[in-house]
Amino acid sequence: MYKVGFAQEIITPPVGVGLAGYMNKRPNVGMYDDLQIKTLIIESGDTKCGFMTFDLCSITAELFEDLEKRIVEKFGKEIHDNLIISATHTHTGPSFYAGREKFDDVTRYAYENLLDSACRCLERAIMNLLPGEIQVGSVYNNPYGFVRRYFMKSGAIVTNPGWRNPDIDRPESDFDRTISILRVVQEGRTTAIMCNITNHGDTVGGSIVCADWYGRFAQAIQYELKTGIPVIVVDDASGDINHFDFRQDIKQTSIDEAVRIGRGYARIVLDKLNDLETLADTDIVIKNGTVTIPHRKVTEEELAEAKHTLATVPDIKKEGDFESQDLANKVPAALRHFAQRTIDCYEKSTPSHTCRLTAIEFGKQLAFISLPGEPFNGISRAIREASPFKYNFIISLSQSKSSYVPMPECFERGGYEVQPGINTAAPNAATEIIKAAIDNL
Repeated sequence: MYKVGFAQEIITPPVGVGLAGYMNKRPNVGMYDDLQIKTLIIESGDTKCGFMTFDLCSITAELFEDLEKRIVEKFGKEIHDNLIISATHTHTGPSFYAGREKFDDVTRYAYENLLDSACRCLERAIMNLLPGEIQVGSVYNNPYGFVRRYFMKSGAIVTNPGWRNPDIDRPESDFDRTISILRVVQEGRTTAIMCNITNHGDTVGGSIVCADWYGRFAQAIQYELKTGIPVIVVDDASGDINHFDFRQDIKQTSIDEAVRIGRGYARIVLDKLNDLETLADTDIVIKNGTVTIPHRKVTEEELAEAKHTLATVPDIKKEGDFESQDLANKVPAALRHFAQRTIDCYEKSTPSHTCRLTAIEFGKQLAFISLPGEPFNGISRAIREASPFKYNFIISLSQSKSSYVPMPECFERGGYEVQPGINTAAPNAATEIIKAAIDNL
């Protein structure tokens, strides 16, 4: 029988810490709910592996390095190498993108508290190991996710084109609606739940800290089961997926939207809990590999166009949240922002960077597969189609920092996600990641 342990720690930042996810500065002014680190450890024989998930927009390269240093120092290299460390992708969590050398006092406090809390969480999860049964299953049902890139009637691709826009033709692609579910049962009761769901964590907006729909999903399951068990969400490949249903004409950015979606996903998972299969006792196999992600190259023509934009578009400050749809709407601040990004990409990008890939395998029943950054859902679909495992948890925003990773055909079509920036992914990056992830299985 497996042994399973879990723990969670609060990492809510102080008021004043900047929030991540948008292009404008957003110092937080309060909280809707606490942000957390959640850790789940599984032991079989002499092998321990597990998952550490943060209510953050992403895991920066610096954060991953600092976590590695602390975990290896306290627990040993094997424990660190057997962990998949990921972010939920809430857009109302603290931003650590500036780098520790540029943190102000409150951001430095939040960052150090996060590192300390991660070690405490991992330590308690290991201390809490007890015999347990692991159940696993999946359901192909995701009514709250939508492809956010659309072909317009003109033939152009636009990201987030606006509600009830009459010029929308069709979504750019379909997406994998699989929701994968893992339940831990100990002493006859459910003691932890982990789910793999495709969607962006961008339902709240504004400047108030929130775990987004992931937090409301956990609360809804805890309410139904009448216990405060750890409920972990690991984000499937969602780079081109969000919750906006453009067929409607409704407000879809608010705390109410986080509640609606979180409770909706909880209902889907709760209805499936009694239809899971028990994971057979087997050795756990952990495989770590790497992938080299090539970076975008800006042409001389693109550079000239970017310089022309900066020279001709007026410098008008954008009020409120600065989001992807501002590019589609040709908001001057957005046009100037992406023009400067193009110039920075030309002048400052390196040829490539390396990301870690981890696969955790249980016989042929179950595999957990890490992916860096914000991969498009086509990457997830390709891996599931090639995988020999019955159930596949594909965990994006994990192990390494990376940008959006669109499918190769998306670059010539345009849209927000393919805009160049410093060390953004090249058109062949998705192909490299798919090959490396499948080879690692």
